[in-house]
Amino acid sequence: MKMNKHFSIKFFSALALLLVAFLHGCQTPSSVSNNNLSEIYRRSDQFLEPEFVIYHVSDSESEVHFKINTANLLYTKAANSNYEGKVRLSYQIFKDFDSNELIDSSSTVFTDTKASKEIKDVIGSFKVKLSFPNSYVLKIKSTDIKRDQSTNTVIPIDKSTRNSRHDFLVKNLKTGTTLFRKHINSSDSLLVDYSSTEPYNQVTVKYYNRYFPVAPPPFVNYSAKPFDYKPDSTFTVQLSDSGTFIFKPSEEGFYHIQTDTSDMNGLTLFYFDDEYPVINTVPELVSATRFITSKKEYTNLSEAEDQKKAIDDFWLTISRNPDRARELVRTYYNRVENANFYFSSYKEGWKTDRGIIYMVFGPPNSVYKSNNAESWIYGEESNYSAVSFNFNKVNNPFTDNDFILERTPAYKTHWYRAVDAWRQGRVSTLDF
Repeated sequence: MKMNKHFSIKFFSALALLLVAFLHGCQTPSSVSNNNLSEIYRRSDQFLEPEFVIYHVSDSESEVHFKINTANLLYTKAANSNYEGKVRLSYQIFKDFDSNELIDSSSTVFTDTKASKEIKDVIGSFKVKLSFPNSYVLKIKSTDIKRDQSTNTVIPIDKSTRNSRHDFLVKNLKTGTTLFRKHINSSDSLLVDYSSTEPYNQVTVKYYNRYFPVAPPPFVNYSAKPFDYKPDSTFTVQLSDSGTFIFKPSEEGFYHIQTDTSDMNGLTLFYFDDEYPVINTVPELVSATRFITSKKEYTNLSEAEDQKKAIDDFWLTISRNPDRARELVRTYYNRVENANFYFSSYKEGWKTDRGIIYMVFGPPNSVYKSNNAESWIYGEESNYSAVSFNFNKVNNPFTDNDFILERTPAYKTHWYRAVDAWRQGRVSTLDF
């Protein structure tokens, strides 16, 4: 989504309205793991689509930076002829996904007023009490008050070291605004804040340029090749007296930034390509069809002299008419883009275990997250024909978004049924 203008607000300013209690002390909140969080993987259903970044400013306090695009916020005309939108951000902090012990909670309403229907980013931040050395789970409910529509976001927070990704705040060097994406491109010039009071005068940057294959179908058992942690190159960048440094990527790959190289943790910035997470080059469009093409078809597409004509012909052939082809292409590549948005780790989101399931079957009906796992359910949970996929979290120093599927031959029938649906010109889903 392209933004026309940036707009910053102070979360607790006079315009922010009142601070209210989110929960009464007598209530016992449910743990995050008991909540169906399927909406977090349904961008089209989330009107606000807020984005958040965590930054530890001290051993006792952290900042939650947020961004909401006004294209997703309902505005109505106010008495002074301006347009007015209202958002409530309510948060709960838990010890972990499985705990029902509420550490803190609060809620704030802010109003944004504008003279025209211009599209802009509403950007702000608020502080929460998080003590070192601990880990937490932050659940944020964002509500468009005028539309009465809410979106939930769940963020695991690492404050167990002073070298976590949350100890760095990445900003646009020119505008000074927070960068909310973890992927970067060649046009990015970044200013990075490092919050710790530790006496570091430089950061070490480890650069990795690796090829990672697409995950195989869910019924195929395989062992991933162990990652070689030896970087392709290493360099250092000086920290300013205020704990900042300037960074600009030079090559595609990923950059692991550390203040303490004896600790595996750090900030990782991923540079896949300049258009990411969108895929719009012909080779990318071809690659993403790997699971709905036969081996021969995929080879022919990959080796075609005119790949653009070949991929167009493929979609027209399976759809049987241009209108259906356009709808199929739009849905399929939207899923690929969404997989990149949700599941990117050290490799593109559509190549991951969760990415291939999402791409072929669509968004799950139910999602449950625990401390070290995530479960997806397609169909009604109480229905014996519902299909479940279980993913286990991988301890990865580069990302907290790396999950691997528990594979089984039982998925084979469901997989081929879904693939056949695509090949018959129908959008595939496991929604019973």
